[in-house]
Amino acid sequence: MSKINATTASKQTQPAARLDAFNVRRYESGGETKAEWLKVGTAFPHADGKGFNLVLHAVPVDGKLVLRTYEPREDGAK
Repeated sequence: MSKINATTASKQTQPAARLDAFNVRRYESGGETKAEWLKVGTAFPHADGKGFNLVLHAVPVDGKLVLRTYEPREDGAK
């Protein structure tokens, strides 16, 4: 049986501070399939941890959003 330390367990149960919303467009270029990630909004958790408020700056034409955990960029940009 594997053990999970307290730090790992708490990281798994704590809600994300925020999520970024992206529209991902796949396209072909030079015989390769590539993906363009366009940030279209942000999701913030409710205080009770049971939901999110999603703030969109654009709505994807295909209706699909990808939510990813926010990760600050290394160059300091937001």
